[in-house]
Amino acid sequence: MNKILLLLTFFLFFTNSCSFFKNIKKNNFFLERKQIIFLNFEDTVKNIILEIINNKNIFFSKKISLYINLVEKKSNIFLENKKLINIVKKIISMNEKKIHIIDTESINKTKEKLGLSKDNNSLSMNEAIVISRNNNATYYLDTSIIGENKPFLLKIQLILVKTGEIIFYKMQKFY
Repeated sequence: MNKILLLLTFFLFFTNSCSFFKNIKKNNFFLERKQIIFLNFEDTVKNIILEIINNKNIFFSKKISLYINLVEKKSNIFLENKKLINIVKKIISMNEKKIHIIDTESINKTKEKLGLSKDNNSLSMNEAIVISRNNNATYYLDTSIIGENKPFLLKIQLILVKTGEIIFYKMQKFY
């Protein structure tokens, strides 16, 4: 009985022209092409930062300090926050020598003092402003990346820490 069943299965298998293997070949995930997207983040940030620095309504003096929060991602793309923040810091320090950027050590001490986790990088706007105030920052730079598909949007806000007023807002596409 088993021999007959086995023979019948082989017969059906070969009469169908091995369609089982054709289905495997069609669904082979190695044949799919993945698209790698290179985002021009640095140029977009540079344009916005230069616009902030050259804005006549924003005053920068020797005592100005700035807190830059980690980039908030409201998108489905993978980005390394530390590298992005370092790009922002580098562009600011290259173009405006009067601004002192608050270092991560001071931020972590303030987080600890306020009872926040050092590893918590997704701070709300209120928490970031409180941290800025405790570090005597004049401005708080809030950045976020928005978008599910191309084009992605980079949103940058410069907030006056003393009042919480948004004094500069820019949203720009980048690819």
